Amino acid sequence: MKVGIKNKDRFAKRIKTKRLLMIAFLSLFLTPYSLIVSQNTVEQEQQFTYYWYAAKQAINAEKYDEALTLLEFCRLIKPDDGQTLTFLGTMYDALRMPERAMKLFKEAYEADPDGQWKNYLERLLQQAVNEGQWKQAIKIQDEIDKHQEYDAASAYTHGRLYLFAGKPKKALAAIDKYLETDPTHLPLLTFRVEIMEQTKAKSKDLYTYYKRILALNPGHLMILNNYAYHLATHGGDLKEAERMSAITIREEPDNAVYLDTYGWILHLQGQDELALFFLQRALSNASENTNEEIQKHINAIKK
Repeated sequence: MKVGIKNKDRFAKRIKTKRLLMIAFLSLFLTPYSLIVSQNTVEQEQQFTYYWYAAKQAINAEKYDEALTLLEFCRLIKPDDGQTLTFLGTMYDALRMPERAMKLFKEAYEADPDGQWKNYLERLLQQAVNEGQWKQAIKIQDEIDKHQEYDAASAYTHGRLYLFAGKPKKALAAIDKYLETDPTHLPLLTFRVEIMEQTKAKSKDLYTYYKRILALNPGHLMILNNYAYHLATHGGDLKEAERMSAITIREEPDNAVYLDTYGWILHLQGQDELALFFLQRALSNASENTNEEIQKHINAIKK
């Protein structure tokens, strides 16, 4: 179910000023009413249906404060109705009130574990990500994980969110939590290596994961390239680096990144003429993101 709310900012301001009055109204009137309707199930169902559709009409008429009041009537009559809770949560989501929306979606899950609560929490998550609210996004993902198995997707999402939030150690911990269950999960192992590379992990630790991935997939070209380049630029075995790099350009002869790695390794071995041949090939296949680094290597050799 989708709720379209126009003029969100204008209404959000109105809601803030009227909320206390609405709460007072509900506390004085709705609670006694609930005692009355509970005596007659048929009347209760009729009242619920009336308020539900009246709320939808109010939304269509952009009378959002009235719609919220009517939905609170519905919630009072059926406090465990997942659809009502989701409806309310969706409205607060549209009004940029994520804390309130998340609370309602959580209640919707508790009332109806098989309902659509997760879809709405995921929408809240996407909204937080789009706005760069990493702390809020992590909190929402934590809430989702409370109600489902911690799987590879959860680990990946947590890893990315912690990384964007500037917390790489927590990102690695989130990934390792799942790898304890499935230590052979290649995408997560590769993601872990990428984080380690970005944070300049110790060579010894990095090599452990390079080898771990290559044991599972000896032809993993990205890992072969990165391992070779790291060996070559950190005083490692140049012959082993050349061997791994040669595999990558044999498989992808026009890949500028792989050609650059191979050419630089040849330069470090003193084979500058051959190195320039491969670096020129790399430059001719380079994108805007890679041509600057390749040109630096060429200039360094020509000096």
